[in-house]
Amino acid sequence: MGETTNEIVQEIDQARTALDHDLAALEHRVRAEASLSVQTRKHPWIVAGVALGCAVMAGLFIGRIIRSF
Repeated sequence: MGETTNEIVQEIDQARTALDHDLAALEHRVRAEASLSVQTRKHPWIVAGVALGCAVMAGLFIGRIIRSF
């Protein structure tokens, strides 16, 4: 308990700096893993299925618009 106020403040600042660094590293990893290029590489069939599903939905939507005229 012989710490001075300045030592306590310095320890808090060091802990805050370490936490900021760890948080920045975690944010970088999450953004890297969530990027579309990484997901496409890891799960190509899911991405292809989503793209095909969107194309089918767009085709059905456009077909209904055309038939309504």
